[in-house]
Amino acid sequence: MKRKMIGAAAAYLAGLFFASFFTGITSAVIFLLLALLILAGGIRGKDLILLLVFFAAAFAVSAGYRHFCYDRIVSFSGSTGDFSGEITGIESYAGDLSLYTLEGELNGITDVKVTYLGSGLDAEYGDILHLKSCGFSEHTNDYVFKNKDVYMAEKIFLSVDYPESVSVERTHSRKLKNALMNYREEMLSRFRSSMDGKTGYFLGAMVFGEKRGFDPDMRTNLYRSGVGHVMAVSGIHVSLIAVMIMAVLSRLRLGKIIPFILMNVLLIVFITMAEWPASAVRALIMADFAYSAKIFRRQSDTFNSLAGAVLVICIANPFVVYSSGFLLSVTATFGIGVFGPYMTKNFTGSSIVRSFLIMVCTNMCIFPLTIKYFGETSLISPVTNLLLLPLCSGALIIGTVFVMTGGILPVLGVAELLLNPVLDISDILSESGLTYFNSCGENSAEIIFALAAVVVVLQIVHDNRALTAGAMAAVFCGVMIIAAITERSAQNSLRIALLGKGSNTAAVISYKGTTRIFDVSGYYNSPVYVRKYLTENGISYADSVLFAENEPSQYSAYISELDPIKVGEWYSGEELFSAGSKAVNVGEEIRFSDEELELIFKKESLSVDFCGTKISIASSGKKKSFVVSGEILPQDILIDKEEKFGVNNFELKLSEDGTYEFRRL
Repeated sequence: MKRKMIGAAAAYLAGLFFASFFTGITSAVIFLLLALLILAGGIRGKDLILLLVFFAAAFAVSAGYRHFCYDRIVSFSGSTGDFSGEITGIESYAGDLSLYTLEGELNGITDVKVTYLGSGLDAEYGDILHLKSCGFSEHTNDYVFKNKDVYMAEKIFLSVDYPESVSVERTHSRKLKNALMNYREEMLSRFRSSMDGKTGYFLGAMVFGEKRGFDPDMRTNLYRSGVGHVMAVSGIHVSLIAVMIMAVLSRLRLGKIIPFILMNVLLIVFITMAEWPASAVRALIMADFAYSAKIFRRQSDTFNSLAGAVLVICIANPFVVYSSGFLLSVTATFGIGVFGPYMTKNFTGSSIVRSFLIMVCTNMCIFPLTIKYFGETSLISPVTNLLLLPLCSGALIIGTVFVMTGGILPVLGVAELLLNPVLDISDILSESGLTYFNSCGENSAEIIFALAAVVVVLQIVHDNRALTAGAMAAVFCGVMIIAAITERSAQNSLRIALLGKGSNTAAVISYKGTTRIFDVSGYYNSPVYVRKYLTENGISYADSVLFAENEPSQYSAYISELDPIKVGEWYSGEELFSAGSKAVNVGEEIRFSDEELELIFKKESLSVDFCGTKISIASSGKKKSFVVSGEILPQDILIDKEEKFGVNNFELKLSEDGTYEFRRL
């Protein structure tokens, strides 16, 4: 093995994955396949020992950290007590509401991190919050909000809620951090006041990774057009800032070491204002490897730098494998800096075509992860990155210069001119519906990962570019065919999706191109879950939306959240609001029926009759708690936040022969 750093990083990362995600027979099978892969690649002797040592070390570190730290902390979930902790993170929301990250001691365990959502505290970084008689609960994942994974990556395992009293102890201990974050808020405010609403928020997301108040439709359009990655502070941001800083400092003839130190100081300042995302930390470490190589007259290597950065971050935080941003950043960097150049090494065409091919290779590298985390991926990102990324990069440079100079330069108008075409083109491309690919299937991500593993095996065993390119093309075509078959099958089945948080329920019923939405509980967050389900399944038109409770507020929430989804009719059970010519008041009952399907909706009951198969969704007698029942179901399904099996976000797929499939979303 010529590059031992790469082997060590790959083995360590694999060990963390096994310790975090694979258990039992699944772990044994995958481990056996990896062992066969290693042997097939001709790895023997000292190199094999190196891989095994790093794999075992990562597995032991992750398993040990989980047992001695994570398990001990989450054992307090469901209990009550006092907690005092220093504020290490603040996310501000509307209405004087803030989410605080606190670090303190819990029953003898030091450095415990928790989250607390509170208002009216006016607290700063470094202040200490004293929470009396609060409840501890473990963060959880659901269909939309993957809170557990997000916080696991930051080693935050508990939230504290409903304290009897909260007091703030002012310490004034983190003056520099508070000054930086106040300056950040000032710059964000300047962006939004000096530019139009959309471009101001877009530039704030690009420079600082700040997405509060960001229009969800605009975010979706940017990701579907393939340039959404610019909103996450990562490699492109750190690289551009590093190049800018070094270009300026090199003209001052300060030697090599002083510019290197100053570059790190300024980058750390920017990453601090962006709240230290793992993707930006990875980019900073790689930049240090690249520039330090020049100082010590060594050859810089992207693959080794990437491996070294991954190894450093994973050793510091064994739970970083839960971070989607970190994994996407690593795979994208591998694609654009390693795999793409390798696949186009012997290409003799124009540089533009070669850049396009590198982008295609990068897109193939991140394809499995985008399907896993977002349920869809852009099909045109290689083209849009070539055309639109220069505009985004120019705006990013302008925004960075504006921040570095204290906002004295009147340059934000230029940034607005650069970003408006990006947003306009993204809107047009997203509306076409042909620029992105939906997963359309419960096992899509697993299938894609398995096929990607086949490509990796072929490359390692044969080391043949043509064979690898052919395998990638075959896998992509195969995925498209599988998705088309799955979608066609779904069209001929009735799908009933129960969505929402806890016992707050919205039902989405789809059959042969018709989709009807029934909001049963009237909870403000339900439209977010409905939107995710519709977009994930490629549904761009809903025939009707019906509200059972809180009609005016729910109509407003759905209008905002379902903006990219066209809706035929809006129905209300009460004469409480006027939604225009498309609003229909139906009173106590509404029926939708055709030859195979009949839907009957009353205020707390939804009955489905599909080819003689009957399903009922009705109130259980408890407040905002529902029971799904039917003759074909082995047992009733209780939709209640206190029942693990009955928690929302599942789908029933009924076939004409009376059979059904049940899956969690």
